[in-house]
Amino acid sequence: MTGKTHQIAGVTAGLSYFLIQAPPTYQPATLAAVLVGSSFAALLPDIDQPASVIWNKIPIFGHATGHVVNEATFGHRNLTHSLLGAALIGGLLFWLLSSFPGYWGINTTVVLICMILSYGVHLLADSFTVQGIPILWPWQRNFGIPPKPFDGIRIETGQWFENLVIFPILNIVLLLIIISNWSNIKMYLFK
Repeated sequence: MTGKTHQIAGVTAGLSYFLIQAPPTYQPATLAAVLVGSSFAALLPDIDQPASVIWNKIPIFGHATGHVVNEATFGHRNLTHSLLGAALIGGLLFWLLSSFPGYWGINTTVVLICMILSYGVHLLADSFTVQGIPILWPWQRNFGIPPKPFDGIRIETGQWFENLVIFPILNIVLLLIIISNWSNIKMYLFK
């Protein structure tokens, strides 16, 4: 899947979890952190790709840093697309979020769960692609959905089905989630 599809899927997953578990009270900082964190975490598995959205956003050293990370993580769709990579990134996110001061008013536990969920949604989405993912890395076998012998119906990244079916459907789902929960979202944002 492409970065835009991963981002919308991650934000949809993160926001959905937040809306399901959070009491409808004033917590704009947590909601903002969930949205930003979910969007960022949904792109994290692709930090092993020098041309990923994250590296393209960093002006001068982004592409070079992407090449270094690509080598350190053993190439695209290896470590970062595995359970081991998810555990390492989860630990790193836990450490990062635990450094947030309490007076920011961010429920870091909720944000962490939303970010890990968004990371997992990225892995799930990539498992539907032709290439699949090495979920049990370092074992060099890619797994995908559906499994063989039905793997011929998997999605090709960046092609018409992703762009004209999956991406619009995810946008509609996110919009419906926002509309159907608007009264609670207003409580999170306004006193």
